[in-house]
Amino acid sequence: MRNAVLFALALGVLAGCTKAATAPSTGARHAWTVPHVLRIADISDPDHLNPYLSEMDVSYDLASLVYSYLVVADDRGRLIGDLAVTVPSLANGGISRDGRTYTYHLRRNVWWQDGVAFGARDVVASWQAVMNPRNDTFEHEGYDRVADIETKGPDTLVVHLRERYPPFVSRFFAPLQEGGKPVLPAHILERESDFNSGQLAAHPVGTGPFAFVSWARADRIVLRRFDRYFKGRPPLDRIELHFVPNDQTIAAELEEHQIDLIVAPQTSLLDQYRAVDGVIVDTAPWNSQAAVMIDARKPGLNDANVRRAIGESVPYAAILHDITRDLYAQPRNSLPPTALGYEALPARGYDTPAAARLLEGAGWHRGADGVRARNGVRLAFTLVTIAGATNFERMALLLQAALRTAGIQLSIKTYPYRTIFAAPNGPIYSGTYDLALYSDTLNWDPDVYNFTACDRWYPAGQNIFRFCDPRLDALERAGLQTDDPSRRAGIYRAASRRMWSVVPYVPVYNGRRLIVRSSDLRNYSVNPTSTPWWNAWQWDI
Repeated sequence: MRNAVLFALALGVLAGCTKAATAPSTGARHAWTVPHVLRIADISDPDHLNPYLSEMDVSYDLASLVYSYLVVADDRGRLIGDLAVTVPSLANGGISRDGRTYTYHLRRNVWWQDGVAFGARDVVASWQAVMNPRNDTFEHEGYDRVADIETKGPDTLVVHLRERYPPFVSRFFAPLQEGGKPVLPAHILERESDFNSGQLAAHPVGTGPFAFVSWARADRIVLRRFDRYFKGRPPLDRIELHFVPNDQTIAAELEEHQIDLIVAPQTSLLDQYRAVDGVIVDTAPWNSQAAVMIDARKPGLNDANVRRAIGESVPYAAILHDITRDLYAQPRNSLPPTALGYEALPARGYDTPAAARLLEGAGWHRGADGVRARNGVRLAFTLVTIAGATNFERMALLLQAALRTAGIQLSIKTYPYRTIFAAPNGPIYSGTYDLALYSDTLNWDPDVYNFTACDRWYPAGQNIFRFCDPRLDALERAGLQTDDPSRRAGIYRAASRRMWSVVPYVPVYNGRRLIVRSSDLRNYSVNPTSTPWWNAWQWDI
């Protein structure tokens, strides 16, 4: 349920979205700016410092500062080499004609932050860490297609797959979607007695532009510049990640100039951000989609008619206008508009009378309290969302009122960010939720088998919907049997139509990345993936 290629929504940056900042003088910093120290605010600290054990966005952000990947995406959504010199392709000989062999040429003169030289063996050891059943590694998709890896000296890696797998380059040590992983140091992995709680869980060591210094839980993480970074010495001396569990409090700290960059600003607070002197508010493309997630195992929710009725009961226009301030757009597909195989499907409308007719026809009749029921099962569910996330909390209230009109009762329960997505015991991964409201970054490749397949229910995969549709499975498997873009496009058109019909979840809006930052922050650029900080080594303030 995540895809990519540049997610360029047609609406662009709305007039008035950018606030001109007042600078004290040409080239000068504001008095409140700490030279070469970037202070970033996020709503939660990570559940783990080992990036293989978490799917929290803050873990991805931290990994992009401390670690490196084989390939990354630039600000235009193009794949470029990171630890790899180039991106393997059929054209450059990096991918074999049968689609089963990938060759990576690695950079030389790359150093780990503890002074050890980087090489091909680090990639092999990292792959072994992903696949080791004793490790609580989050997400194995793509890595589990590897049969073996050859190293030809320290700077050449030849990966052999068991079978053709077209999304491989976009998944193998690439930070392009949920579950993206950096390369870890082999010399530390070799001496780890417990990967899940060893050195990397407490003190990450990477090849990235910033080295870990300290973590004061629920307060901040401090990083320092890594002078031997292979792309060049970063201008910033230090980065401080401040953790503030409430969006309003983050906005207040911005007003007091205690922070320079907000990781996840809220569209509902746009006016408050724009009013702050010395702050720039802007947007950028993002492969993001907010959705009502549905646990299809649950009685009532296992009926596709109920899921379709939920889709007809979302007040899309009110959410887009009142909460996202018309910066976002209503989805017409579970894929982003520029994805291979994308087509604009009929938009779901806010039509509670139609939803009521659908439910009535399926045998779900209103009780005395207005809640529909069938054979003793009531359409009364709990919706979970992120505590302190203003947009989602407001959206939840709109959904509660709209679904009540159709005869579906919603209770709302909020969880701290690090709790709701904790694996395996948080509500999403443990399967203790009915409905959930949050956003995801879509896949780089249109393949979503790992998120929707009958045999990929978590923890076997990332199907947290506990959803199963054999017809969709067959289409998704077919899309992995060819590298021909035109054939794959046709397959994924059919697959996305099927998804739109059987409703494993309900997309609510396609997002853009809202950027709220100090005007003193220079060279700040983001890409449209789940790990947007692709050029942190160039930032300065």
